[in-house]
Amino acid sequence: MTLQFAIRDDDCNAFTEVAELERAYARLPADVPVSFAVVPYHASLECPAVPDDRWDEAERRPLEANEDLIEYLQDGLEDGSCAVALHGYSHERFDGRPEFVAGTDLPSRIERGREHLEKTLEHEVDVFVPPNNSLSRRGIQAVKDAGMRLCYYPTPVNRPKTPEVLHVFLRDLWFKYRNKTAGPVSFLRDADRFWRRGDHSVFMPVRPMLYELQGSTEITCVSLTRHNPVDPVKRHLDVAAAHDGKFCVAVHYHAFRDDAFSDRFYELIDYARSNYDVEFVGIEELFE
Repeated sequence: MTLQFAIRDDDCNAFTEVAELERAYARLPADVPVSFAVVPYHASLECPAVPDDRWDEAERRPLEANEDLIEYLQDGLEDGSCAVALHGYSHERFDGRPEFVAGTDLPSRIERGREHLEKTLEHEVDVFVPPNNSLSRRGIQAVKDAGMRLCYYPTPVNRPKTPEVLHVFLRDLWFKYRNKTAGPVSFLRDADRFWRRGDHSVFMPVRPMLYELQGSTEITCVSLTRHNPVDPVKRHLDVAAAHDGKFCVAVHYHAFRDDAFSDRFYELIDYARSNYDVEFVGIEELFE
């Protein structure tokens, strides 16, 4: 079967330069779309997505302020070379914690952010990518109440303690166990390191399928960052292919400033094209 593969690029915002996006994906084949998780009103944070000469400004810059980026995204939406998801509202942190963990008025942030993206890009946006890949119970509920599809994890943490949530979590846990080959003791040891200690160097298979939770569809993505090797990501891809699943790799455009990261990313793309019958799709198509 054909393996659906989506590239999710987080943090695109009004400070983003089109030239940097073009450089990042210059080696990508023309038939491979990129799905940009866009921050509609990015705060002037000290972070790679904001130029360092803007860090001290008390500003939330709206996407509409960057006409070149709007044209780039609109052209990509029209010709199918890109897709767009909502990546929070401002990406700011509250007492050092992520926006959709500790922020206030989360339903309004989703409503206003989504409205701005849809009006600015003249395109419907119904996929949500949480800033810092983190959600509180209030954050999850705000996404669900907005009727948006979600890139997240089937964890029971910060979710209602319902049979539905327990069922999805146990299915995911069983999948991880079945796709670890070293036996139950090793699995429990790795699970402890992965979840309790936060050691993400441990390979913990991602279940490569859609799941329904709290009234909407979710999918889990696999991150490739400047700091993690590509081989575990390839293993996740192998698992997805073996189960006729779906695969989404999550990156950041600003990571491509590191040539070593760029090489790892394109190594992954070449690996997928060489070993599997891959259909590269926009992120919304993964939910179909």
